[in-house]
Amino acid sequence: LCKSIGVSNFLISHLEQLKEDCVITPHVNQVEYHPFQRPQELVDYCRSRNIVFEGYCPLAKGEALTHPTVIQLAKKYSRTPAQICIRWSIQNGIVTIPKSTKAERIDENCKVFDFTIAEDDVEILNGMHDGRHVSWDPTFIV
Repeated sequence: LCKSIGVSNFLISHLEQLKEDCVITPHVNQVEYHPFQRPQELVDYCRSRNIVFEGYCPLAKGEALTHPTVIQLAKKYSRTPAQICIRWSIQNGIVTIPKSTKAERIDENCKVFDFTIAEDDVEILNGMHDGRHVSWDPTFIV
């Protein structure tokens, strides 16, 4: 009956299992994505199968906002640390969903389309990946 589905926190092993159990390929996989958690192999896997990779927690629940590298880049680009994280995610081709209940932060989070982070600075942010989860780790889900 389903013609399209979306999944959340599916790793490659989960997507492979789903392929065996289901004839429908997910249209989207929503996964934690921020400078400390950049699962590039999963992103590449999803892209190769036309599954949209959607990143949540782009600010690492605030942990990225106080990181010296993010603060330094925010100053360099005259932006906020949140804008740097969101723009970095977008430049990596990730559909990005920041969350806030405060109107001024929602407005700030939207103002990321009028600047570009230089490629060498994107690489610096890419290099911050340490595998840290701030949400939950789906690795041990079978």
